[in-house]
Amino acid sequence: MKGSIRKRIGFSAAGILFGFVLISFVFTCFGVKKISARYQADASASAIDFAMLTINADKAKECFLTRIRTSEYEETLGKLTVYQERHSSVVRRISLVSFSNSAGSYIYDTGGEGLGKRLEYDDYTESIKPELINGRNTLTHEAQEIMTVYQPVRTVDDALCGYLIIEFEPPAESAFMLHLFTLFGVLLVLGLGFAMWIVGYLNRKLFQPIRQITDAAVYLSGDDSASEGKDASVMLKTKRTDEIGRLSTVLQKIFFDMNTGAEHLSQALYDANHDGMTQHLNKRCYHSMEETFRSCNPICAVYFDVNNLKLMNDTLGHESGDYVIKQAADYIRELMGDGDYCFRMGGDEFLLVMTSGSFRAAEKLIERLDSDAPYILSREEDSIKCALSYGMSVSAGERTYEEVLAEAEENMYLKKTELKELLQMPER
Repeated sequence: MKGSIRKRIGFSAAGILFGFVLISFVFTCFGVKKISARYQADASASAIDFAMLTINADKAKECFLTRIRTSEYEETLGKLTVYQERHSSVVRRISLVSFSNSAGSYIYDTGGEGLGKRLEYDDYTESIKPELINGRNTLTHEAQEIMTVYQPVRTVDDALCGYLIIEFEPPAESAFMLHLFTLFGVLLVLGLGFAMWIVGYLNRKLFQPIRQITDAAVYLSGDDSASEGKDASVMLKTKRTDEIGRLSTVLQKIFFDMNTGAEHLSQALYDANHDGMTQHLNKRCYHSMEETFRSCNPICAVYFDVNNLKLMNDTLGHESGDYVIKQAADYIRELMGDGDYCFRMGGDEFLLVMTSGSFRAAEKLIERLDSDAPYILSREEDSIKCALSYGMSVSAGERTYEEVLAEAEENMYLKKTELKELLQMPER
């Protein structure tokens, strides 16, 4: 057993560790790519916005036609150059080029090309030459991880000045991937070594002591052959104060309680079937006895409900409401005889089921209820008065148990309405 558990824990720890490292690596790579893409997109938008705000298309076109580098031209080129240098980790080059059928000509260029310098078409620009000459759409091209954006620049009268061309550096994650591979590889090796050390440590500190406790438990359970030649008292007694030591102590107590636990079991069964506040049976117990009630003949059902409880809780607090519920429970308990069962069905609802009484007993019960009505449950000094509503139904086989319950509940609501009118209770 000890060996098999050790192996399973070892394999499980290695598998979990490997899976965790793998998933962490995948999510890290995905996160780096997403962040890098988002950063590049923001940088691209910022660079285009800056260039478009900096360049005066009309002045740029005039300088291109005259080939005169005015002071305004030099100022604009200087701003573009400074921006590109400050953002060189993202922006590689900013150019404004005017394209014709034969070639392009630089207007601005942070790469050092002067005004009017010729720019030959390459394979990509040759394929989009009509668009570059027409200048209506923004174009994006990516080659060898370098993204280039072509943004048309038009004058005030909507004439094409040229294309703003911005080249961007490769995505940032490319520089991190090798480091990520190396980092997670080292973590995986260290983690596997740590898992092996943990398994060995657990074997010494946990599995061997547990085996001793298991042998003692088997011996105390009566299987002497499983622990032949061993003293159970010695196996369970230990000077350890950690979890293993406490486990040994607890195990001794468990075996002692197994011989004296009937009372505790009885109490647990009682608590499982009774309402803690009123000590009447609870709804769970009722559902377990429904089938028995269906076969009883005759049977009597009495529904009880506390009028004005919600207003009592809202006005005077739940402590006063609890007092009222206990008063109702004690009153109903006085009505019960042999073969009667009372269940707390909800916050202020009780159900009394009489399984062995006669019609005469039911008549005496209703006479008692009618004579006590209205039975006030609240204290005399309470500003809110709570009364007990009730409704009874009796059957000797003519009707089903469900029909008896329905009639009892209906009678209870009729009594509830009567008491509200009698005591002038609000509709709550």
